[in-house]
Amino acid sequence: MSLVLVRHLVMRLIRRKRFLGMSALASTAGLISWISGSGMSGPEATANYQVVMATVSAATLSIAVLFMSTAVMRDERDDGTLPFIFISPMSGGRFAVSSWVAGAAASALVATIGWLVGLIGLLAIGGEMSSAWAVLVLYLSAALAYSALFVPLGYLFSRSLLIGLGYVFVWEAILASAVSGLTASSVWRIAMSIWADIDQLPRDALDVLGSVEPGRWGGLATVAVLIVLGIAALAWAVRRRDAV
Repeated sequence: MSLVLVRHLVMRLIRRKRFLGMSALASTAGLISWISGSGMSGPEATANYQVVMATVSAATLSIAVLFMSTAVMRDERDDGTLPFIFISPMSGGRFAVSSWVAGAAASALVATIGWLVGLIGLLAIGGEMSSAWAVLVLYLSAALAYSALFVPLGYLFSRSLLIGLGYVFVWEAILASAVSGLTASSVWRIAMSIWADIDQLPRDALDVLGSVEPGRWGGLATVAVLIVLGIAALAWAVRRRDAV
């Protein structure tokens, strides 16, 4: 991994407008939970928080990570600076790892800001702090897993945002919800399986899992596999480019 490249890519990713916009998007679920939970008792507010995090965040957080992660290579390509990065003596594997780390770091930062907004709201309405820590695990797991999917996507396809939105809204939200055999291919449900194993969730939140069973170790192992496959795919694409 190249720390110089990681720093360069992260600084480009967190440019003001995009960073503020995606942070606001990632905070939407927390704000909804805060507003809708006002006036509820502590246990009711906690359950409401969990349901909102399981449902609303499935769209808002995933889209925020999509915009951050696909931009890792897209920004360089659009600005014409990608060839200068390839000039440096760096292996495809090192380049791929550095790119994923940059995308994952920026995505995790946006996810953490979104989580903090939800935490403040949960504490303001008397919810349980333990559930908020569990949601942080959900948010970070999702950010790491989605970035493993979307960073290579941003390099391989010029219309990566459109493809990514299709995955989030068509595949995850519709197909994986309707066909039980496809639920295991949902990144959000994989991250939720970790959360469901470390927190006691209400039925409305558990229903999002579909046929995916709660399990922290299985979920973490799947996230790790996704990261390895994503980095490998990007490394292959970079080596293939160099061979042309």
